Amino acid sequence: MSIWRKLETLFRASAHEPVAKLVDANDIRIFEQELRDAEQAIARSKRELACLMAEKTRLERDNEALQSVINKRELQASQALEKSQDPLALELANLIAEDETLLQRQQQQHARLQQQEAQLRRQLRDSSRALKHFYSEMRLAKANRHAELVTRQLQGHARGLHSHMEELNLSATRIRARQTEAEDVQAALTELEHEQQNGDLDARLKAAGIDNGASDGEKVLARLRSAQKPNPEGHQPQP
Repeated sequence: MSIWRKLETLFRASAHEPVAKLVDANDIRIFEQELRDAEQAIARSKRELACLMAEKTRLERDNEALQSVINKRELQASQALEKSQDPLALELANLIAEDETLLQRQQQQHARLQQQEAQLRRQLRDSSRALKHFYSEMRLAKANRHAELVTRQLQGHARGLHSHMEELNLSATRIRARQTEAEDVQAALTELEHEQQNGDLDARLKAAGIDNGASDGEKVLARLRSAQKPNPEGHQPQP
């Protein structure tokens, strides 16, 4: 049973993975929405605080009016006692007792409202400060995410630029090779043309009986015979 339980746990974990990946992929959007929700909650709390403060102000006015009524009836009850109007004084005293009971309850309610107001003011102050901090965190997160995107784009551009540079280098190498080959062919053609022109010139000089200065076998033999002729003084010519 333990193996089946582990397999069930694995299936549940595998089902949770796409949700977790979706949350991670949209974390900044979720964070922004949470900030908007928090801002709306703060706005609602401000309205509630305003209503609470208005209720406290109303209670203050009611308590002041009720206290004024109590003070007036106490004066009237004292005057009734002075005039020996005990039944009237008792009736006024009963009204005073009821008003004092109501005033006490309203004063307690006012104290609770004042305490709630102080607590809500503190919560709003802390929440507003935290909200500003979270907005700063969001701007920083957006800046970091933008920097990551720019970095990846630059890396992609760098790889693409490197590829372009390699292609340009290969193209330039091929162009230089073709140019060198063309220059070699042109040099060979020039050389062949020069040789052909010199050959034609020698043939025309020979046909005209003009010595072109070239050395041949007949000239070599003539030079050797001339060197073997005896010297008039009987000495062999110095080589």
